[in-house]
Order: sequence, then structure tokens, then C-alpha cells
Amino acid sequence: MAMMRVDAGRGWGWLVEGWQLFAQAPGIWIVILLIYLGISVVLSFIPFVGGLAYALLSPVLAGGMLYGAAALARGEPLEIVHLFRGFQDQERLGPLVLLGAISLAGYALMALVIAVFMGGGLMMGAALDSTGAIVPPEAMGGLFAGAGLIALLIVLTISVLIAMALFYGIPLVMLGGQNAWPAAQDSVAACWINILPLLVFGLIYLVLAVVAAIPFGLGFLILGPVTVGAVYASYREVFG
Repeated sequence: MAMMRVDAGRGWGWLVEGWQLFAQAPGIWIVILLIYLGISVVLSFIPFVGGLAYALLSPVLAGGMLYGAAALARGEPLEIVHLFRGFQDQERLGPLVLLGAISLAGYALMALVIAVFMGGGLMMGAALDSTGAIVPPEAMGGLFAGAGLIALLIVLTISVLIAMALFYGIPLVMLGGQNAWPAAQDSVAACWINILPLLVFGLIYLVLAVVAAIPFGLGFLILGPVTVGAVYASYREVFG
């Protein structure tokens, strides 16, 4: 799918447009976010299955919120039912759930990397003890620190790829009608060529998140919908 490279300053512009979409229907946006958070909390209380369900269904709910943002941008009213649009559209439901499965596979891979490096370190220590070899503590500490750093870099790389796959992947599926895997690939490519505006977006977002957390986290009731609008604005500009 055709994609555009935009200027770094657009990272701020997307947030401004996200605020404008929020300002059109602030009350409904907050209700939508509260329902989304309520669903997340309920799923978190279900052992194991709840976490899996959240990972699979969160792209469906996020797609619904993006659908609402698109409706506002078209001049249509925002409705609470937009949150569940992904469940109503059977053609989009499967690919959105598959996006969740892709992210779930990424998280599983991250856990595997951590387990391999930790297990490998323990096995190495046990092997050295069994041979009676005397290894200076400084050398062992350096070895474990180096292995831990490699594992951390791999985990960070995987987490960034997951975020890149979902950032445009969800709107590409929900609004662009793509299937999950092509959408994830296009999303990673679009994030890569627009890494500068996304870095600007991310840095400003971190500051806003700190500010939102100060009044008992209530600021996220505003920042959450603004984020949805900003992602929609970014998608609309990058993919035309």
C-alpha cells in the first residue's frame, strides 16, 4: 500500500489534530474510554485466559475507537457503539484478532528469550561448579551482565517491532480493509520511513503522560482519546 514520508514536526501536529477530534465530543470519548478500561479490568481478573483474551481483543476495541475518530473526521456524530464496531464487522473481526495473535506471539518470543538467557546462565554456572573450575567473581559478573544486556536488547527490539506493527496495522485493517499480515508489514515499513516524526510524537507523548498522571491519573481520560485521534490523524496523512 502506498505510504508517504512526512516532516518531523508532524509528530506534534498529529497530537493537535487528536485534541481537536477529542474536543468535538469529549463526554462520549470519556465514556468510551471508561468502558474500554472496564473491560480491561474485568479480563485482568480472569487467570491466564483473561490475559490472552485481552491481547487478542484489544486490537478489535482499538479499531472501534479509530472508527469513531474517522466518523468524527467525516462530520458524523461519535457514538458509544463505535467502540464495538470491530465485533459488528465480521470481515474485520478476524484480521483484527489475528493482529492480536501476532502481538501475542511477539510477547511469547520475548519470554522465550529471557528464559533462554537466564537458563543458559544458570546451566553455565552449574557446569563450572561441577568441573571445580575457579572463576573470579568479576569475570562471572561481567559474563552475566553481558548476557543480560544482549537479552535486553533483543527484548526491546521485539517490543518495538510489535508497537510498529500495531501502530498503523490496526487502522489499516479497520479502516483500510487490509488483512492482518500485510497490514503489519506495511505498518512497520511506514513507521520506519517516518521514524523522526514518530520520535517527536513519542517524546511529546511522554511529557503529556507525566502531566496526565499527576492528578491521580485522571488526565489519561483526556490523553487516551487524544491518542486515538492522533493515531488516526497520522494514519490518514501517511497513507493518504
